[in-house]
Amino acid sequence: MDISKNGDFMAFWQKNKKINMEQEILEQPAVIAALIDKYVKNYVLVLDIPLNVDNIKIIASGSSYNCALLGKRFFELISGVKTDVEFSGEFLCEKSRIIDKNTLYFFISQSGETYDTTSAAKIIKESGCKTFAIVNNENSTLWELCDYKININAGVENSIAATKSFSASLCVLYLCAIKIAQNKLKDVTGYMKNIKETQENIQNIINKTKNIDKAADFLAKYAAFPVVGQGVNYALARECALKIKETSYIDVNAYSMGEFVHGHVAVLNKIDTLIEIITSDFCEFELKTLTKIKKDYNPKSIVITDCDEYFEEKISILMPHCEDMLVRVLGVLIVSQLLALKIALKLKRDVDKPQGLNKVVS
Repeated sequence: MDISKNGDFMAFWQKNKKINMEQEILEQPAVIAALIDKYVKNYVLVLDIPLNVDNIKIIASGSSYNCALLGKRFFELISGVKTDVEFSGEFLCEKSRIIDKNTLYFFISQSGETYDTTSAAKIIKESGCKTFAIVNNENSTLWELCDYKININAGVENSIAATKSFSASLCVLYLCAIKIAQNKLKDVTGYMKNIKETQENIQNIINKTKNIDKAADFLAKYAAFPVVGQGVNYALARECALKIKETSYIDVNAYSMGEFVHGHVAVLNKIDTLIEIITSDFCEFELKTLTKIKKDYNPKSIVITDCDEYFEEKISILMPHCEDMLVRVLGVLIVSQLLALKIALKLKRDVDKPQGLNKVVS
């Protein structure tokens, strides 16, 4: 069904503006457009970043960690820079940690006060390494601490579940990857070609994606199910699982599609459904893996995709196709957020204030 007509998300929001998660999901195209307008001038990126970047490490927690996994893909694919990602808490507990002065360290925190992330940043800063903060709050510890910084300007995020702060941070990582590539004199024409159309293209996905309500009705009946994806889509699967888990309290876990068949797939003996994220940039390995899963377990699959002609699943959440990588990634992200929201509303959860959850800032 067409969200703009039948799903009627916008009309629902107009009647129920108290649901912050809904409002913040729908704000994302405008937030992304504002970031692009600010940092892209005549197809040149104007942001402050070290001229020579040979290694990157991103330290984050929660949704920001999932964002970092996507950032790793951007940095390595677009700029060719080796990138590692680590949980903030794991970094703090690692007694034999290696801090490399030739590495640029990124820290992602919406509040700029996330305890484990700011603690890690202090250690890195004291070691003399270059630090880069991605935050939504200039009056914050992380902002003051780091050498380089970007305010994602997502506005206040009242819902506990990160939505617009995630997409804005992701957009910034994408722009940073392009800037580093430009500094290395790489050809980024393909990445910059349609960047000013990002808002329109994301809005088109929100308006025209089909079957989110149908999938939410189906999935709300389950107490647990897995989400699988490969490559970039694995990082998106992690975020999809987290959003459903923290808003609906359903036991949802994410797996790399290839890794899933190495033992984890046994959960389908007791759970007869899963979500698959597979987009038009899929590889043959993904199709073979899905074929094997179907042959061995025949699950009732929900697929989030922009290439419906390849799949005959129980329910296909079908997005409009877009060649642009940033739009495709943001499209899957936002569709996953909408799916999580709809499942939670079916279960009558308080999506803005999930039980026992809060922003970890102290």
